[in-house]
Amino acid sequence: MEIDRSRLRRDRILFYAGLVLFLLGLPGMILSSWLHEIMRFPLVGEAYDAWGWINQITLIAGLFMAFVGGIFLALSLRGGAIDAKDAQESEGGA
Repeated sequence: MEIDRSRLRRDRILFYAGLVLFLLGLPGMILSSWLHEIMRFPLVGEAYDAWGWINQITLIAGLFMAFVGGIFLALSLRGGAIDAKDAQESEGGA
């Protein structure tokens, strides 16, 4: 196995972007829909007992961010390591 610097950099960027999206998506956005109700912050309205459109949007956005973050984390698992066969193909050799 060889380490390709450009792929290593790409995989690190994907890893950290995926980690940030995943950590913001699940606990941040999903729990923030309940923060409005539990802490009684009047951000946009005062309907604390109803599951309104703000809660639905934050839940959907959080799940989407967590899903995209999980995909980025899965794509970054190679860590820049490539096979010798792939290295020859990328350099133009046969």
